[in-house]
Amino acid sequence: MYTGQCHCGNVKLTIARLTETATRCNCSLCSRYATLWGYLTESEVDISVGRYGTEHYSHGDKCIDFHRCGHCGCITHYSTTAKVESDRLAVNYNLFSSTEIASVRVRLFDGAETWQFINE
Repeated sequence: MYTGQCHCGNVKLTIARLTETATRCNCSLCSRYATLWGYLTESEVDISVGRYGTEHYSHGDKCIDFHRCGHCGCITHYSTTAKVESDRLAVNYNLFSSTEIASVRVRLFDGAETWQFINE
């Protein structure tokens, strides 16, 4: 099992496996959040939220909710909204130990312009 958490420990994400790849996106939002996304399904992620709760933000077409800790503000994960028929959930691998995620291949995604992976 792998557990990542926000800075203050209010939000913990537990997963049984790491994905083979993770995505670093350069869109206006992901680049500001400095996230590294590992894509799983809702059933593969246990999310534990403490007393400060979480908040979420949705931009543009409102298909994704970006979740953050209600206390320290770290971006923890994103989930699809009711507008999308999907159980995909992306966890921010930057919340996990760097030694744990060292084996995950990082794919660079150009979400700012071309919507294509740029390092393949």
